[in-house]
Amino acid sequence: MSSSLDNIRIWMTRYLMSGYVSIGLLGNIINICIFTRKNSLQNSCALYLLALSIANIFNLSFAVIPTIYALDHVDLSTYSSIYCRLRLYFVHVAIMVARTLLVVACIDRYALCSNKLRLRSFSKAKVAIRVIFGTVLLWFCINTYIPFFQSLRGNTCGMVAPYSLIWAIYTVIVPGILPPTAMSIFGVLGIRNRRQLQIRLNTRRRAGSKRDYTLLMMLLSEVLIYVITTILFPIITVYKAVTNGEIKSVERQQIESFISFLASPFLIYINPSSTFYIYILSSKNYRKECKQMFIDWYMRIIGRRNQVGTMATVNAQANQIETMEMVNAQANQFTITRP
Repeated sequence: MSSSLDNIRIWMTRYLMSGYVSIGLLGNIINICIFTRKNSLQNSCALYLLALSIANIFNLSFAVIPTIYALDHVDLSTYSSIYCRLRLYFVHVAIMVARTLLVVACIDRYALCSNKLRLRSFSKAKVAIRVIFGTVLLWFCINTYIPFFQSLRGNTCGMVAPYSLIWAIYTVIVPGILPPTAMSIFGVLGIRNRRQLQIRLNTRRRAGSKRDYTLLMMLLSEVLIYVITTILFPIITVYKAVTNGEIKSVERQQIESFISFLASPFLIYINPSSTFYIYILSSKNYRKECKQMFIDWYMRIIGRRNQVGTMATVNAQANQIETMEMVNAQANQFTITRP
């Protein structure tokens, strides 16, 4: 049984994780292209989703790709103490930045539909830029303890007691409970505020309001996937910390190892890989905007090709005229000089 679980884990890492990481990187790059368009850069929620896509690329590149690489090569974390200490630090910073931005984006949608002017002022592009940079700096400072807790013992990179128990408690509260709870609360409040706003105004959706509603639906869909894919991680982390001192059979260790693999990295990185596809499935307007972007790219490419072809034709005609003028000049010169 233990060997079969190992084979399943290796197969899932080699093929399933490689697959969703590849399409995830592509999807996040498309997100960045869409959210950097002129209209999107003026929207605070779009700026949060832009920063979130950048953080997702960092997560997939530095957390999942090394795991896939270690299948057929030496795992750097098993013999480099510096890499062992710093990898978890940078990866966890990127994860928490992404989760915090998702929470702040939910707060942004809630504030936008509020009847309080001061609260609505939070939903501005200038405020979003400050919050994004502040969030990144904050998590780099908060997680400075990780390199000191993490250590390389033999061929194992991890935390030992009592640090592992502290890390488990932190994992349950900070990444495990607080983000999904805050996302759910402010997401529901955002929907309620928007409905109340529509009732008060008694007007149809304008173009800007429709775009805001689209971003809200995209955001809530991503929150749902986030909760589903991360709920197992804090549970298994606490279990491993509590049972750290117990004597376990080989079969039990293999089962726990496989469940830990499912919790992280397999499930936990599905959300960073799926954002673009969540947006595509949950929003008709996002599909239209994505389609329009590809059409614009295509037209630019065709336009450049036509321009290059036109310039080549003009140059060829100019060269031909110049050649004919040279021939005529030589003929005239021959006629004049002939006795």
